Amino acid sequence: MSNNKSLRFTVYGLPAGQAALRFVIISLFTFHFSLFTYSQTITNSPYSRYGLGELQYSGFANNIPMGGIYNAVQNDTIAPFYINTSNPASHASIRITVFDLGFKTNTTQMETTDKKFQTTQSALSYMALGFPVAKWWGASFGLLPYSSVGYKIYDTARVDSIGKINYSYEGEGGINQLYFGNGFKIKNLYLGVNASYLFGDLVFSSRDSFPKGSNFFNTRLSQTTRVSDFHYTFGAQYKLALKKNWSLTIGATGGLQTNINVKQSTFAATYLNNFGVEVVKDTVLNNADVKDTITIPMFFGGGLVLKKGDRWMFGADYSMQDWSSFTSFGQKGILKNSRRIAAGVQYIPNKSAGSKEPYFKKIFYRAGFRYADSYLELRNTSLKDYAVTFGAGFPLRKIKVGETYSQSIINVGFELGQMGTTENQLIKEKYFKGVVSFTLNDRWFIKRKYD
Repeated sequence: MSNNKSLRFTVYGLPAGQAALRFVIISLFTFHFSLFTYSQTITNSPYSRYGLGELQYSGFANNIPMGGIYNAVQNDTIAPFYINTSNPASHASIRITVFDLGFKTNTTQMETTDKKFQTTQSALSYMALGFPVAKWWGASFGLLPYSSVGYKIYDTARVDSIGKINYSYEGEGGINQLYFGNGFKIKNLYLGVNASYLFGDLVFSSRDSFPKGSNFFNTRLSQTTRVSDFHYTFGAQYKLALKKNWSLTIGATGGLQTNINVKQSTFAATYLNNFGVEVVKDTVLNNADVKDTITIPMFFGGGLVLKKGDRWMFGADYSMQDWSSFTSFGQKGILKNSRRIAAGVQYIPNKSAGSKEPYFKKIFYRAGFRYADSYLELRNTSLKDYAVTFGAGFPLRKIKVGETYSQSIINVGFELGQMGTTENQLIKEKYFKGVVSFTLNDRWFIKRKYD
């Protein structure tokens, strides 16, 4: 995939432990970026052949177990702290530097009325770094998946005058987003914006294979759509202090309709299959780098989070996106509006527990559910997606840094759900998704008073 090159550098003025940590993080970032550049695939769904593929949730392993709520999620007053990439307003609540690296696995069982098939895929999922710039200003940047394409479909048909004809349809790739976000605090009001650079390739191909001895040439078609442009999302949050240590946070996110620049290359040809080697007989179509735009529709979402100190958190979200306005190379009306509802809860017996307290009192226990109408409607059937979610956070040793504490944490989250149906000759997908993240808290970018 790429040439191996050695990398040498020296970190000056840092203790050995910190230098080692920086080296690990830089290495992981480089490796992660390389993987995303080649459009990793984390799905094996035939439904990913439509639209922009299977849209990927942008939340992290601490959000996923709570149904994926994000609109009103902020950092607590004490460590560990997190990054909420889905609502940029929350960046202003970051108190020390946070680095988050996530890994994802996906096991899916696909069912038709008479067949079942199971597949498992794993990959690096996301990477992000957040840090405070001032008491009223926080920033974050990272690399996330936006959508993923991955499927292989095979079919056959028998025609009396021809014989058995084999059909194959394959897709791979996806769209990634390299984002930079800023959040600003004005008393109890938080405002933010994420600027995301979307890039990646969506690759689709199909083949029709005729039996040997027939008077028909085999045909193949391949199409690559290369995405490369910027997209912006906005967020707001407002926090209210209530009685008896309760607080309420109201959040909203949104984005305007955006036309994204793309280039599409299409190649179609007839060919012969000589002992497994495809020999092109005639080029039917060869269009390279045709420029156009695709539309990412307007979206908005809202939610609230109710907290009891640092122990209890209850949250709910609603979001929708106007995919009926999606256009791609002159095609319109191929998708429908989507909506998503989610709710979740988090409980920590004692977040401030000392080293002598039982460890189970320090664990973050999380659960939730979500329901979504996807942007697909096939054969007059709307495809719905729903899941129950659960997980936990396992904090590591707490360290005092200046006026606050840093405490890294290992988060795990799981989704058990279903998408689609076997009605009208469609496919039902039952899935089990898992994600684990390493969330590191540290005090970086702060000028030292004493050397």
